[in-house]
Amino acid sequence: MWILAIIGMGVVTALIHLGVLGWDIGTAGICEVIVLHQFAVTSGLIGVIGFYINVIKADETAKSLGWPGGPFQVKYGFSQLGVGVMGVLSIFFRGSFWFGTLVTLYIYGISGLWSHIAEMKRKKVNPIDTWNIILDIIYHIVLTILLLQIPSVWN
Repeated sequence: MWILAIIGMGVVTALIHLGVLGWDIGTAGICEVIVLHQFAVTSGLIGVIGFYINVIKADETAKSLGWPGGPFQVKYGFSQLGVGVMGVLSIFFRGSFWFGTLVTLYIYGISGLWSHIAEMKRKKVNPIDTWNIILDIIYHIVLTILLLQIPSVWN
């Protein structure tokens, strides 16, 4: 599952960042660095990759999924790019902007849940889809818990 590699890249860059800063920045500081890298690196990459496969390589992607291509796929690619831009903007905008970024990720996640469940209802049960649903829920819970530890988001 490629998403694990992308999440892992965000974790690795956060660990490097913490190695440079030092670990004595407190729980809120550590959580802030981890969330920053999940937003900027993980969401940023998801945005760029999603845009590429759904807009630039739209026909190939649709064919590989067994779905018809069309303008909705391009629209989805641009929404993925929007998620990525929100993540990258989190480098420059902090505080309540991060809450907005989390809400955007939740909405994006719900769209994934919706489509995977719709496929399952059509008897197209794919173990990868099941794992994507589970991973998506866990990922959002972890991000929420981390974000709750950062006072500047809530002030």
